Amino acid sequence: MSYHFYDKFGFKNRILQKNWTMKLFKKLALGFLALLVLILVGGYIYFDRKFTPEDNYLTIKNESGNIPITWLGNDKNVLLLPIHFSGNPETYYLQFDTGSPYTVFYSNSIKNIREISINNDKAKTSFIVGNTEISSNQFKIFKTKKTDKKDSIQIIGTIGADILENRKTLINFKENKVAFNLNQVPWEFRNQLFDFKFKKRKIIINGILKGEERKFLYDSGTSAYELLTYKEEWQKLKSPYSKIDIEKEQSWNDVLTTYTADCNERIYFKNQSVSVKQITYVEGFSNAQFSMMKFSGMTGMLGNKIFLNNSILIDCAENKIGIID
Repeated sequence: MSYHFYDKFGFKNRILQKNWTMKLFKKLALGFLALLVLILVGGYIYFDRKFTPEDNYLTIKNESGNIPITWLGNDKNVLLLPIHFSGNPETYYLQFDTGSPYTVFYSNSIKNIREISINNDKAKTSFIVGNTEISSNQFKIFKTKKTDKKDSIQIIGTIGADILENRKTLINFKENKVAFNLNQVPWEFRNQLFDFKFKKRKIIINGILKGEERKFLYDSGTSAYELLTYKEEWQKLKSPYSKIDIEKEQSWNDVLTTYTADCNERIYFKNQSVSVKQITYVEGFSNAQFSMMKFSGMTGMLGNKIFLNNSILIDCAENKIGIID
């Protein structure tokens, strides 16, 4: 057998090995791609389910009329609305928090309210806010820590974004009033409305910031802040050499650290713009909360402070929103 035979045999063997290696590489690449697709699909399903709220359990009757806003703290940290129970002369307060998908009661705050009955960790009651009656036998109860602190006003829960669903709501910050379950759009908002998304009971508004279209989540629970965002975005948008204010804040049962800096930007909506004078990022949010924000492609959350010179009409029946001076 000649040298040429062995050389040809070795050459063919190398070709076969190369082909086999390429096939193996292709199979591994396809397997990795399939695994990546499964992870992405699984992640989408996980977050979609995690942040999809349960069915709305509220029964809502009557237009509310104007409800006066009570602010907690000198910096208007919390937006409170007065409520009453039939036959009970006491005035109680609920925080109005569009960042919460549910209207809930606080466990330690409702223990002695006879108009609220509790069964299997659900509350059954009916209360009045303005002229609107809100009732359910499925109110969620948020477990709060017992405290000996005596507050001057009795805050017993939160009115969430479920009160907005399929309804028209007015928040007038200039005149310190809220109106729920409006029958029609107020005349001053005619021709001032633009599209927004009410996705999973989150208010998502498109706006232009630094020449780019961005998504913002409006959260009335972040009252004391203008724009809450990620650290990376905060570093890009804050004014150079700005003083940084560091504070500890309570959010539900979590303690958060906020970093606030000066900013000199504007957010442009359809017929209106608002100035961003301060920008904040937060440490202490859960990974799930940050992941939800990034997963949704949002720049950040707009708090009440940025709208204190405005009125907002939120029409969740038509998915239209208006912001006027």
